[in-house]
Amino acid sequence: MNERKRNVMEAAHALFVEKGYAATSIQDILDQSGISKGTFYNYFPSKNELLMSIFEKINLETDQRRAHVIAGRPVHDKEAFIQQVKVKMEVSKENNLFALFQGVFISEDEELKKFIKQHHISELRWMQRRVIEVYGMRVYPYSIDLAVMMHGMIHHTVHFVMAIEADVNVDQVIGYAMRRVDAAIEEIIHTNDALLDPHVLEKWQPEEERARERKKSRVLQEIGAMQREADERSNELLVFLQDEMREETPRRLVMETVAGTISNNETLMLRIKEFFS
Repeated sequence: MNERKRNVMEAAHALFVEKGYAATSIQDILDQSGISKGTFYNYFPSKNELLMSIFEKINLETDQRRAHVIAGRPVHDKEAFIQQVKVKMEVSKENNLFALFQGVFISEDEELKKFIKQHHISELRWMQRRVIEVYGMRVYPYSIDLAVMMHGMIHHTVHFVMAIEADVNVDQVIGYAMRRVDAAIEEIIHTNDALLDPHVLEKWQPEEERARERKKSRVLQEIGAMQREADERSNELLVFLQDEMREETPRRLVMETVAGTISNNETLMLRIKEFFS
């Protein structure tokens, strides 16, 4: 992204927070960023597209910071999961996401509302995937229930504490929600008490992307399962594979070569081949 386009997005972001999305005109953005109308439309077909670009930039920042948190750590590391959840809340606060969301709802723009809905669904899918990685495949049938439970507990608690004008300790809130999930899991598994189909969120995702995501998830789940019984050397290799798998373009030759040096690797090798096929 060139510097001029970034400046336009930053100027618009500030205006959307200050004045509201609906009340901010394209002329306001032109005046704030010092560009012509022609340049604006060269970057963005509409004000809607500009706002969606801002959200996508924020999502990319979240993904990058979450990847940094988990880098070099086992996939089932609960503390890493807690810190990744915290990243989302920090990024939301830094970018005044609540004000941006409010602006969308006030505008009653159906295209933007659909986009925001997809944003929330993507976050729940991320949390569902991480719940499976942290707790193992045994929680898969209940994974969306647990993701919704944890996500809702955290956000409603934070909003309540803010509403009564008390100080919010995000670490305490996330840690508390994590302990409640820990306590609930064994009972849920024992009673086989599933509410939502774990595939329920997939219908909002394109089939090709959905298939790739499933294959990627299987590789990460197998890595997580192997980490629980791995010795120190094998765990280092598995962490390397985990980090490589989370890259935008994982390298097949590197992954197959490293996986080939780990004992009891048959299922892992199969999952890697399935992902790249």
